[in-house]
Amino acid sequence: MLDFRRPLSKFRKTSNKEHCRSKFVTERHGAWGLGIPESIECPPEMEMPAILAVGGGKGGVGKSIISSNLAAVLSRFGLRVLVVDLDLGCANLHTHFGVPMPRRTLADFILHKTHSFRDIILPAPVQGVAFVAGGREKEWGQIFSSGDNYFFSLWEGIFASKREFNVDVVVFDLGAGTHQHTMRFFSAAHLGIVTVLPEPTSIENAYVFIKLALWNLIENLGERLNQQLAAQEIKRILIEDRGGRGHTGYVEPLRQLRSTYPEFIRQLVHGMHGRIVGLVVNQARDQSDVEVGRSMEHIIQRYFGMQCKAIGHLNYDESVWKSLRNRRLLVADFPHCQIAKNLSNMASSVLKLLGIKGG
Repeated sequence: MLDFRRPLSKFRKTSNKEHCRSKFVTERHGAWGLGIPESIECPPEMEMPAILAVGGGKGGVGKSIISSNLAAVLSRFGLRVLVVDLDLGCANLHTHFGVPMPRRTLADFILHKTHSFRDIILPAPVQGVAFVAGGREKEWGQIFSSGDNYFFSLWEGIFASKREFNVDVVVFDLGAGTHQHTMRFFSAAHLGIVTVLPEPTSIENAYVFIKLALWNLIENLGERLNQQLAAQEIKRILIEDRGGRGHTGYVEPLRQLRSTYPEFIRQLVHGMHGRIVGLVVNQARDQSDVEVGRSMEHIIQRYFGMQCKAIGHLNYDESVWKSLRNRRLLVADFPHCQIAKNLSNMASSVLKLLGIKGG
């Protein structure tokens, strides 16, 4: 078993890796591969960790709280979890783990090329969890107007993490907004978790976020099929159709496009079935707030045609800001509070959706 150097020896050691193989990943690997950027080589399914991405389209909805604490809870099932801070504009995952900004970050690996991927994987204060810090905002200024070439090495490291480090689950802690890099990492996840507050602007932003994820899938598929013009035309038709007074979503327009682009639409639907959208309602105060997730689940399935599941909610709780003030994980600082129990239930839902059996 690789030691990960001393810091990463905190990863939980397991004697039998068969128990944590993701049924979803292995069964739908080909469909998932259709939706990732064409420039990224898809590895064999048996070498893939399960990839989760936590996004939402709006700042302050609790993405890092969910990423860090969900990773800690998943590790209790005997899984080895790697969390990557991809909030390149405001990286603060390390704070949630209670450590200062590390000296080795993602920027050192991708931009400065002074450290290997192994070097930037650092220990979290939880057995079985490690993380990669994002680095400072000023280091990433040049990348926001660039293409994805910078991230090839990161994808290689992520895909190799199961083979080289026995990582079972990789969690992407995404930034706010809908930047191209954010959407590409979200679309490349087997389970993309959308975090939403139970208030109108956050819900609207979540729907925009999912729409852009669909656009991203169409563009990636166009590259893979060498049908970029068809992809742009399909997007144009869907956008124009959206202006109709009786518009009820993209499912029916996509079905109608089968006659014009039969292979493209068939592959698109196949690619959509290779990933799941998970919904988490944060700061829920009553049952009507909890029901927001279930309502959005049905709307997203009917409107976008994507697989979607409300995987839980986090109640409004002062324990959240208290744990941040204490620079400790919520599930470690307040293990018996209701929100910690909700995170445990959320982790169980994630494992069920991905077909992972813990040890």
